[in-house]
Amino acid sequence: MKRTDQERIERELKRREKHAKAHDRKDGEAPVGTSVSDYVKNLVALLQYDEVQIYNTRDDEDVFELLLNMKNDLPEKQWDAVLKSAIQKTKVAEKDLAFTELKALLAD
Repeated sequence: MKRTDQERIERELKRREKHAKAHDRKDGEAPVGTSVSDYVKNLVALLQYDEVQIYNTRDDEDVFELLLNMKNDLPEKQWDAVLKSAIQKTKVAEKDLAFTELKALLAD
């Protein structure tokens, strides 16, 4: 088999894999929580808050599990961006307190 034939076969395989991934995304079967924006959306959905503060930053197991998954999936330099964006979307007054509590969960 010639090198050009091998390259053509490899290109065709890559094209089919890409098509399969695109098809999965259309069906709603894309991997959940793999990007920064996915983690921001999921974290905001889990947080319980009012106008003043976020309440479940220390004792909620779902929040803790999401943060553990985030530690595994995202590089460390993006963790702060996820936390800050999620806190900003909640529009609470005590942003610094919530950030330090969530950051402490990541440190554990």
